[in-house]
Amino acid sequence: MSEPVSGVIEGEPRLHYLQWNPAAPAAIVLLHGNSANAWWWRGFAERLDPRRYRAIALDLRGHGDSGWVRPAAYAPEDYAADALRALEALQVRRPVMVGHSMGGIATVAFATRYPQAARAAVAVDIAVTSSPRRNRYLARLKALPTVVYPDLAMARARFRLMPDEGGIPPAVIAEIAERSLMRLADGRYTMKFDRESFFGSDGLDVPAALASIRIPTLLVRAEMSRIMTADAAARAAASNPLIELVEIPATHHHLPLERPDLLAAAVAGFIERLG
Repeated sequence: MSEPVSGVIEGEPRLHYLQWNPAAPAAIVLLHGNSANAWWWRGFAERLDPRRYRAIALDLRGHGDSGWVRPAAYAPEDYAADALRALEALQVRRPVMVGHSMGGIATVAFATRYPQAARAAVAVDIAVTSSPRRNRYLARLKALPTVVYPDLAMARARFRLMPDEGGIPPAVIAEIAERSLMRLADGRYTMKFDRESFFGSDGLDVPAALASIRIPTLLVRAEMSRIMTADAAARAAASNPLIELVEIPATHHHLPLERPDLLAAAVAGFIERLG
């Protein structure tokens, strides 16, 4: 697998990013989900045509190698503002913004706040509406204690996705685990994200935002998803003529890891249809 170029955008907060195919003419900016990081997009970026697409994956604030924020500020609008700052720093003009899960909600926030800065938007398996089950799940996440492991081997062995589903290849899980852990000063290991981000990842009226978007937008739903329901996705698509909906068969929530090939094909097809 090819190695991306790693870079940092200074400021508050510091933003780390990965970049593939920097000389390609069309830019795609990638925003990951909660507790994830830019490396989740590796498989996707490697399946894009390197002659056509420049891919830039951000570590969102409080995630990966980007800075944490105090007082905590992890609303979709905060992530969107960071993405705009990254575009300006890297001199990226009117990219297609692509986000998965929480990053997809941040992409929707970006599209509604800064429509002039993006050519189009893609939101991958986002929670269009909440539900009692999802609310209970988020409450449980917020209540979990911070887990610290005595060594790297145990940290790798205990790593799990949330939700843990999709038949993702073990080698992919192993790399994501490696990229998601950090060593503490005392030699122990923990996850490389700010737990406070769990408390700000909602905060956007997603149906209303989708209805108001004024740039072409693709909603991508995983067929087996419990996060983006078929009914909510269909209603969102029907609310705005600029929204297109596609469903990827036999897939689950973590589409960038489970089927990056199908996701890359769906996004590239959407871009081609933009003309």
